[in-house]
Amino acid sequence: MPTRAELVTPERILFSGEAEFVVLRTDGGEIMFLPNHAPFIGAVDISVVRISETGAEAEGAAGAEASGEFRAAIHGGFVHVADNKVTLLASVAEPAGEIDVERARRALEAAQAAVAAGEGSEGREGRESEAAAAVPGEEAPDKVVESSTMKAMLSPDDPDVALRRAEARLEAVGVTGAAGAAAPASH
Repeated sequence: MPTRAELVTPERILFSGEAEFVVLRTDGGEIMFLPNHAPFIGAVDISVVRISETGAEAEGAAGAEASGEFRAAIHGGFVHVADNKVTLLASVAEPAGEIDVERARRALEAAQAAVAAGEGSEGREGRESEAAAAVPGEEAPDKVVESSTMKAMLSPDDPDVALRRAEARLEAVGVTGAAGAAAPASH
């Protein structure tokens, strides 16, 4: 018996149908939901969601491939699993069939340049810790460790986050190799 799967954004329902499985990345790592999965609630990281469709529903969806797999770049959100249903709630998600590959490549290049120029959080964190340590007579505050999922939600304009979003878009359409992002993956 398949599971029911839905991918919902504020603008629309991107997928609603029966699925053999759903794969995505949460803040705890990559996870696969099979039919009758135990109840689960989690934060979704920037990643590609893959939904293996069943039956006639596999035809014609914007993110569907000939293999019956719906793919979308998801830019964070939440997943809820209960009663043989997987519900994905995302503020932004893009079905593979709607992704402009050239625009995604340009976004990847711009994000790579910003990260290389030290504009990403790695550079800022270093500057902030140096400033905190420079206060004479005071202890440096304990550092809060952010998961990549939390960082994506709290700092959506961070170049590191933009880089991960661009990589997810290209992965959703089958373009591999973030450094060059040139060769389509074979299906």
